[in-house]
Amino acid sequence: MQHRNGRTGALAALLCLGLAACQSLPPPSTLQLDQQQVLEQRGTDGSFDGAWETARTFERFNDLRAVTYYERAAAITPWTFHNTKAEEALGRIWISGTLQHADSPHINPAPVLRASWRRGERWSMAAANHGNPYAFFDLAKAYRERGDAQRALRWDLRAMVYQRYASSSSGLPGAVAATGDTVHPLVARIQRRAAAGDADAQVDLGALLEKGVGLPRDPALALQLYQRAGERGNVFGQYFAGLLLGRSAPGVEKDTDAAARWFARAEAQRFYMAAPSYWKKAIEPPFFIFSE
Repeated sequence: MQHRNGRTGALAALLCLGLAACQSLPPPSTLQLDQQQVLEQRGTDGSFDGAWETARTFERFNDLRAVTYYERAAAITPWTFHNTKAEEALGRIWISGTLQHADSPHINPAPVLRASWRRGERWSMAAANHGNPYAFFDLAKAYRERGDAQRALRWDLRAMVYQRYASSSSGLPGAVAATGDTVHPLVARIQRRAAAGDADAQVDLGALLEKGVGLPRDPALALQLYQRAGERGNVFGQYFAGLLLGRSAPGVEKDTDAAARWFARAEAQRFYMAAPSYWKKAIEPPFFIFSE
């Protein structure tokens, strides 16, 4: 009986190590060779879960092979919303140039990984354009740190619309508030680009108008701008048009059928939050409504 219990305990310890489930225990500093082989076999079994779990475990041990398996997970077919988790992780890694546990005193020192803004931006944009909301925040933060206020504002606005933030609680009005009769330079630049036909700027301007940030609130005009961008294939124009029609707002009547058509166009571009199981919840009334 004692021998059997010892084998059971050893097996449980190995499972905790491989799946990174036992967070209460200090992790070992290295993976044994046989454990690495098991992980890599699992990571190449053709499933998302196999590649994802392998990537996560390698990253937990500051092993650069994590990048390879995140890339494998991002490319798994058939494509699902899970792929965006790997895209977002790759964006985070390449923008920062570090693995998640680089500062852990319990794990081997993180290997040198030269940050690559180009790669990080590309992966984060892929995740965002596929509907991963964490990537919205990643991009806003990354652009802000690079001093790119225009693009930081873009992703702040997209997160704000997605999260249903009221303009008074978003933290944005002070950044782009009008001074007297003069709009903020960032807002004026968005207006010029939107008028010139820039679809992303049309979505930006629509978000400003929908929430009344830096401009008088005008959801009806916001809807026109979203639809204009959506007709040109902009996935956020399509998704936000669906949200606005589904949620309704002053000057915009609720039209679930029209919303469903816009969501379908966004879903066709692998924007996973535009799938019916997501958008039907997204247009439900919030539990708490705060006045603006």
